Amino acid sequence: MARLLGPYAGFPGDTTRRTTTQELPLGTRAIGEAGTEYAYVQANGAIIAGSGVKLALSGTAPYDVVYTTDIADQLFGVADVAFADNEYGWVCTRGVTTCRLTDATAAGSRLVPSAADGVLALAAATDLAGAKQAVSLTSDANSDTVPVYISLG
Repeated sequence: MARLLGPYAGFPGDTTRRTTTQELPLGTRAIGEAGTEYAYVQANGAIIAGSGVKLALSGTAPYDVVYTTDIADQLFGVADVAFADNEYGWVCTRGVTTCRLTDATAAGSRLVPSAADGVLALAAATDLAGAKQAVSLTSDANSDTVPVYISLG
């Protein structure tokens, strides 16, 4: 759990907070205690914790997010905590978080979206253009949820 700093330090909640009512402007950015950056969004569908998300770009809200589902998807952030459909809350856009993976990984591996809902995969040599977005911080032989560093801006 990260406590928000900066202009929203007084916000009555934290980055794990999920609500059915919008409390801040969508797209609001905040910085957590460890320097991790977050964006305030609305889920356009239920999202599992540790999932990669992209902007939906189809609704009326500019910061609706959905699972990544294709290697060509532009990763927007990672949902640290699960969202129910239409809930509002924070997604991590920069810093250390945990993410779901399809493959076993080694520390320093570059990661990209996969065909599985919100799950990242090891980047192939041909995927490196998009692979600057997430890097595994630990080795894992079980292909589950692992710490990653994301830099999405």
